[in-house]
Amino acid sequence: MAEIGRLFPKDFDSKLKTWEYILIDFRTIEEKEYYGYIEWTHFLFDVYRPEVVSQIASLDKSKKYLIYCFHWNRTQSVLAYMSENNFTHVYDLVWWIEYWENYWYKLKKD
Repeated sequence: MAEIGRLFPKDFDSKLKTWEYILIDFRTIEEKEYYGYIEWTHFLFDVYRPEVVSQIASLDKSKKYLIYCFHWNRTQSVLAYMSENNFTHVYDLVWWIEYWENYWYKLKKD
């Protein structure tokens, strides 16, 4: 059964802590450097770059994914694309990365 949907920070964090999911940040490098990122992020895919579709398509569809972006607009499209292309376990962080911090989670900066 497919598990595709959106999660609030607490539930997103619970799934992340199972270590079963690959965490993907769909922001620009500049956003990552300025605002920080969720610790344990595996990939940064910039949705404004033309290769993002091939990057997503190259992912293993049998794996589980957690995705996030800055304002939730980008990952809504990514979530739809992944669902339409037979990914079966994908969750998006509801709203935006700032809500992660509002729920007392910290963003990591290098």
